Amino acid sequence: MSSGAVLWWLPTVAAATIAVLGAVAVAAQPLRPERKYWLAAMLLGGALATGAAAWQQARSRAALGSETARLQQIAARLDELGRKLQAPPGATPEQTFDTVNAAVGALNAKIQQLEGQAEALREKSKTRAIAPDIATKLADYLRQTGPHRIVVSCLPDDLEAFTYANQLANVVREAGWEALGPEKTTIFGEAPAMGIRLYVRGGGAGPEAGKLLVDAFTRFNIPFQSGVAPSDAIPDPATVELFVGPKP
Repeated sequence: MSSGAVLWWLPTVAAATIAVLGAVAVAAQPLRPERKYWLAAMLLGGALATGAAAWQQARSRAALGSETARLQQIAARLDELGRKLQAPPGATPEQTFDTVNAAVGALNAKIQQLEGQAEALREKSKTRAIAPDIATKLADYLRQTGPHRIVVSCLPDDLEAFTYANQLANVVREAGWEALGPEKTTIFGEAPAMGIRLYVRGGGAGPEAGKLLVDAFTRFNIPFQSGVAPSDAIPDPATVELFVGPKP
């Protein structure tokens, strides 16, 4: 047994020694009837004290062994981290510090790039819609202007654009206007745009419905392409077409 182990178990050995010495002292007393009871009590107490000391020492040693193993694992991880951050041969402490700073800076830049991509993905996943209270106000406003005729359209196979176009058509119908669609078309191009595009035939002032819609969209802050764009693709000069393009 090593000297460290001997020192570790020293309290247990001391308890056992004290118990033996006490028993010897009792045994050395003159013979009396009660001596045997004192001797038995001394031996029993000594055995209990020795056993308790041994149990406590074993428990403490096991706990120390577990803590030592945990500290060794932490030290091994720190050594591995140190090797990864180890400076090139011949590098000065200042250069080593710069290398670590550069690595941290590159990591932060990568994190910011990923955050930007995540934000862009969240924005792209949002669907365009008119809030219910704004839709009610828009319908009430257009209802005062008398019935007009419009066509609502969007690109084929664009579910988000179709949903938005369908909401626009329903709001206009709620106002008492005649709204055809949503129809699917590609004649107005496929350029992405957040706002609604208004088209009329020819380059004149356009029908009254176009001016009313521009005024209504402006009043209720509904994104649209500024002005009324002429398009010969519209067969009826008295009809305004609202086109919902793909979302950027």
